[in-house]
Amino acid sequence: MHPTCVFPHCSRAAERCDLDHVEPYADGGPTSTENLAPLCRRHHRMKTHARWRYRRRPDGVFEWTGPMGQVSLVDDRTHPDVE
Repeated sequence: MHPTCVFPHCSRAAERCDLDHVEPYADGGPTSTENLAPLCRRHHRMKTHARWRYRRRPDGVFEWTGPMGQVSLVDDRTHPDVE
């Protein structure tokens, strides 16, 4: 499991986050380690209600797409220290 919220530049510790289905459960996404990622409550709401989308690429990197089409990549090397 990723050590922090997987939203770009967030350092909230995973233990203080919600577990989110990367592929939504309602769309057939499984409840499995490979399909769950930590999102802090703020970023979970942004993903759900503000048109932010993300996916886990085959290399394990999280690829976020914002409402205006901007793309950000998140992995263990680009993430801040845990708060």
